[in-house]
Amino acid sequence: MFCFLSFCECVNFTMNFDCSFCTIIFDSICNILCEIYIFKIILQNIKIIYLVISSKLINIATMKLKNASFVLLLLIANSSIHAKNPSKFSVRIELGGNEVNSSLNEKWNIRQDVGSYNYNSESVGSTTVSTDMYVAHFGIKPEISLFDNKIGISSGLRFSNVSSGMSINTSNSDQKKFFYLRYNTDGLNTEFTRVRGITQSTNYLSIPIDVKLIPITIFKIDLYLKTGIELGFKVGSTTDFDFVKEEMSDNQSSIIESVGLKVNGIYSTWSSAVGIGFGNNIKYNLELLLPSYFLTKNNSTLVNNNVYTGFQFSIQLPVK
Repeated sequence: MFCFLSFCECVNFTMNFDCSFCTIIFDSICNILCEIYIFKIILQNIKIIYLVISSKLINIATMKLKNASFVLLLLIANSSIHAKNPSKFSVRIELGGNEVNSSLNEKWNIRQDVGSYNYNSESVGSTTVSTDMYVAHFGIKPEISLFDNKIGISSGLRFSNVSSGMSINTSNSDQKKFFYLRYNTDGLNTEFTRVRGITQSTNYLSIPIDVKLIPITIFKIDLYLKTGIELGFKVGSTTDFDFVKEEMSDNQSSIIESVGLKVNGIYSTWSSAVGIGFGNNIKYNLELLLPSYFLTKNNSTLVNNNVYTGFQFSIQLPVK
């Protein structure tokens, strides 16, 4: 594909402008075209996300997402290298974690009324099943700054690990606890197994698109607001049971099938955050997430996911 930015480089190298005014005009045109080129890439990325959300052909959409994520990094990196004003371009390396407000998925047939069993004293106590869900992510995102660094637009790649679990919650920490999970119903016969806990870990690769507004800058310290969406696809998932009887591990697959739930292959969120950035050449950013939302369901089969909060730390490196 013909790249106008490379053409501009060739023209600027081969033509010898004696007039400084002409040189300034030519450089300004190249700068504008560079920014238009970046915007075109980001808009194409938004279009791909829209197509994935609206399309019923998930397999085709996933292939587009994989190709787009790789091409996106190459094109934005190429644009940044050829840009005449490198201070507008940077690469952000981010690391963050989120805690999700979760509740037990009622598809799991758990008898919470039975209670837990103490192996030592053979006593029965009152218990409840507690749930948890966390998201840890790492990402690399090229960013373009506009309007005298008051607005930033970034997009790239993000790897996220969604971990969730269920376990017994009791006031007596000395007891060895478990809950009863129904795994087979055949006529009049109902079979239960004793489980200490269940954990699930799912990995997603996604494309985030973020818009950042910096209304206040004091002594090279930026106070900003940020919002964005991301769309990704599943790259792997595992579910592990902690059975009281180890021989029940052979039935793990059949128990999962009996529940009839599968981890969603698509992952999408909408997040908002307030942040602070400091530094001259290299920027260090710390963000606190406002209540944010999952746009997809069943990213965990153990719990119901909805609202989450968290933090994110990032290093922003200028592209020269």
